[in-house]
Amino acid sequence: MNEMCKGIVELVITTIRTKSKAEEAVDEKQIDDLIRRVSSVLAYELSEEEFEAVRKELHHRQTIVMEPGIAISSDPNFKNWYNPIDIDPSYSYWERYKKYLSSDLLLPEKVIQSIDISTTDIVNLLGEPVENGIFARKGLVIGDVQSGKTANYISVINKAADAGYKVIVLLTGTIEKLRQQTQARIDEGFIGIDTSDLERERRNNPIGVGLINGGISVSSFTSIIKDFNKSVLTNSNVPLDSLSIPLILVVKKNKAVLNSIYKLFNGEKKDQTYNKINQSLLFIDDEADNASINTNSQDNDPTAINKSIRRILGLFMRSSYVGYTATPYANVFIEPSTKEDMENEDLFPKDYIYVLQPPSNYIGAREIYSEDGQYKSMYRMIDDFEDFLPLKHKKDYQLPLDIPLTLKKAILSFFIANAIRDLRGDLTTHRSMLINVSRFICIQNDLKDLVNDYFLSVRDKIQHYLLNSDYSKYPVLSLLEDIYNEEFKNVSSFKETKDINWESIREQLFNSIKNIRVESINGGNASKLLDYKGYDNGLRLIAIGGLSLSRGLTLEGLCISYFYRNSIMYDTLMQMGRWFGYRRNYEDLCQVWMSEESYSWYQHISDATDELRDEINRIYYSNLTPLDVGIKVRSSEGALIVTAKNKMRSAGDYIADLALDGDYIEAPYFSRSSQIINGNIEAVKNLLNVLQSNEYTVVDPEELSLENKSAKQILDVKKEIIVEFLKQVDTHHRNIKFIAPQVAELIESSSEELLDTWDIAFAKGKSRNKFDIFGEKINRVERSLENTTSSIITLRKHRIGSLGMATCGLTEAQCTQIEELIKKNNKNNKRPSGKRVADKEYFKTNFKRKPLLVIYLIDVKSSENITHNQPLVGLGIGIPKLKESRGLNYKYKVNTTWLKENYDEDEFEVDDTGEYDD
Repeated sequence: MNEMCKGIVELVITTIRTKSKAEEAVDEKQIDDLIRRVSSVLAYELSEEEFEAVRKELHHRQTIVMEPGIAISSDPNFKNWYNPIDIDPSYSYWERYKKYLSSDLLLPEKVIQSIDISTTDIVNLLGEPVENGIFARKGLVIGDVQSGKTANYISVINKAADAGYKVIVLLTGTIEKLRQQTQARIDEGFIGIDTSDLERERRNNPIGVGLINGGISVSSFTSIIKDFNKSVLTNSNVPLDSLSIPLILVVKKNKAVLNSIYKLFNGEKKDQTYNKINQSLLFIDDEADNASINTNSQDNDPTAINKSIRRILGLFMRSSYVGYTATPYANVFIEPSTKEDMENEDLFPKDYIYVLQPPSNYIGAREIYSEDGQYKSMYRMIDDFEDFLPLKHKKDYQLPLDIPLTLKKAILSFFIANAIRDLRGDLTTHRSMLINVSRFICIQNDLKDLVNDYFLSVRDKIQHYLLNSDYSKYPVLSLLEDIYNEEFKNVSSFKETKDINWESIREQLFNSIKNIRVESINGGNASKLLDYKGYDNGLRLIAIGGLSLSRGLTLEGLCISYFYRNSIMYDTLMQMGRWFGYRRNYEDLCQVWMSEESYSWYQHISDATDELRDEINRIYYSNLTPLDVGIKVRSSEGALIVTAKNKMRSAGDYIADLALDGDYIEAPYFSRSSQIINGNIEAVKNLLNVLQSNEYTVVDPEELSLENKSAKQILDVKKEIIVEFLKQVDTHHRNIKFIAPQVAELIESSSEELLDTWDIAFAKGKSRNKFDIFGEKINRVERSLENTTSSIITLRKHRIGSLGMATCGLTEAQCTQIEELIKKNNKNNKRPSGKRVADKEYFKTNFKRKPLLVIYLIDVKSSENITHNQPLVGLGIGIPKLKESRGLNYKYKVNTTWLKENYDEDEFEVDDTGEYDD
């Protein structure tokens, strides 16, 4: 969008705000009329494309909303003490940052209002920095990957400064480039000057908030050029107890750096009574999620870092520690070995947990990977990369000379996206393509050379032949046109116009791509190669990298992502998802290339993480505490896998308390052992024999008005029969929450009356093969494979059955009652839910129903006879809420042995030579 279009947008918004204050409604037609009127006044004739771009920007600025977050507090009576209205706007750090969010970052007004509300909530939880007061508060803020948590904590910093916090430490990740990126955001959003000028002893140049109000200032002991170091320690003579303006330090998560800060602060004057500094410290940990702790370096060891943080906090009479995490799998929940260790962890958020909600224009995992996701059309499948570079490879692997077709298509898509963005008027914006296929730097460098060769070759063809009438005789240019038609024109999210079509793209393409750079990005060179400040006309970059690109580093204008990596780790995968975030004015151009298996894992992780967030919301509405959140996170599959990975360097165990009541669980992982497969079939036959000998029958669903009409249902079965069957069944131990013998023991030992009588349902499928139940034939279930190893079979989407089996055993009237309760409960749930009710929801209400055992006889769709001509026995169990909330808990232990048995060991292999990028 050019400057004239931006001016039209601002003038129209000013007019709309004036009308809003006068309580005059403005509809879409009036907005169109305002655009035409303003452009006429400015004597600027908008093209069709420009008019649409202005309208789209106005829609963005006026309609994007963001729900306030929720606070889970250990003390519901903790009093609010802060209100930004009480601060004089002329001397308010927050007031100038709020203006910056609107004028420079162009955030919609409703989003700024929501940030204002949520950050006021968080500041109220910090503790009031009154002189001579004493407190040590600890909390955690949970957001989404790339969702804007930086803007949130910068808002908190500004408000805390207004409230009287004088010492602020902001802890970033372990990579210097990430620290520099964060420092730059702090310079613009809080300090108001470019700190690199301080290091170069230049005149202070105001930037960001400094251009809005330069009358208030901030002192900084770090800069874009330098982290906190010994020279600062030696030369500092600022007495903390008499600070008149806030002091901020933006530092890496590094033991040596933190120890230097401790030495500086420890030399300060102390209060005689408490032997602590009489000042208020705000300590923000921007890498409180687990992705930052998987490292070999002692300087980055989490135990040592936590100890350093605690030492710094302990120096101050008033300290407030706030961790920020992009996933619920926060270090503080899952690193301690036991629940008791977690509760006693010094950095445990004992006082509060605050859950942020993303704005409505945020593109996250659920928007891309859910079946009804708004942006699911971004996905493109990689099916040819394994022959080029296997998922399991060593650092000395020799790449073939010709890159795969899917990678070529992704690169050519990036070319086209650049041309379209230029045609839309976004001429000076940064553009990025991400290629993440190996953790080894040497492999990344080799691939960079191949990609660069391809880029130069194609660029040459575009420059010399694309504008010729016979361009299609060149295969790569013909492919380019095919990609435009297949990946853009015929994709529903993209709309061709008279200004943007294949002919206009042909004319624009060379100028749009001629300055593209192909670079290998890793921890050592990221600072230099991702220096966006040096590109006034926009950096156009194909970035090839590994985990350095996954730990908070921002690729500006990312529109094409090519991802082929081992794919089971919850925290790492979500961190690797740099395509999450905001893609304003080019969301219809974005593509995410990955294998079908990776896509399925992202679906699974997205669903699991959303379920975990929903549980946290329920904890909030049940008036529970941060400890309950920690217990819930620890019991999730994601936490177990993440933690097991991090135990790879130690012999330690991790123990989770898993709760089974109020849930519906399945066992989607199966052993390939013919003995186990046959044994499970025998267990089902034994169950049917026992049921028949005890005169149980399959009921008529029509006669009893049962909700589920297709399954074969056997009602009111005694607990002892269920227990005996579960003892005989062998569910693979990768089914973390469904180890059948352990579940059987829990049910057997429970005195809960609700568990005395069960319903059993046999699922009906569409397989040609049938199974006999008391003389009645039922079609077996057919399921597709996700993948197989030498010992494990995994079903597609990590699910056994389709939705709806949880209604088995319920009458139509009972089902209606439960669904009304679910609707009532979900009014409090801010996260979007699917059109159909998830099976586990039928067990989370307080409705009194019988527990349910669902049995699936599964035929696997496979060219190989991996099940030895027998169906797999799949199980699902639903147990309603019990009187004793933790009556069905059991301890589950994970360690290195568990990980090697259940997951591919190579996925966690660490090369200790340092020639890798993680």
